[in-house]
Amino acid sequence: MTKLSQEIEYNVLGCKVRLRPDQTDNRHAKTVIDLVNSEIQELKTSRPMLRDTDLAVLVALKLATEKLQLEDEFKESILKLEGSLETALQALNSEVN
Repeated sequence: MTKLSQEIEYNVLGCKVRLRPDQTDNRHAKTVIDLVNSEIQELKTSRPMLRDTDLAVLVALKLATEKLQLEDEFKESILKLEGSLETALQALNSEVN
């Protein structure tokens, strides 16, 4: 990480990623970069012979898989919540009547 003329620069597999400190999503961007670099380092440790392009693809696939799993879990949770709310509303309506 280096600071150049109001920009913070990160290195991800040799690619320079620059962020401006005034960006509102700067904290999230840094967290994402840290996560990607952590995943890369984990893979490099367990499979040191992988090329950078292979590392990039494997990290992208892993993070995309996790994203889809979280989306599915979220949708399932929302459906369960909706079902619980409907049941609660029906119980309340039957008590009122």
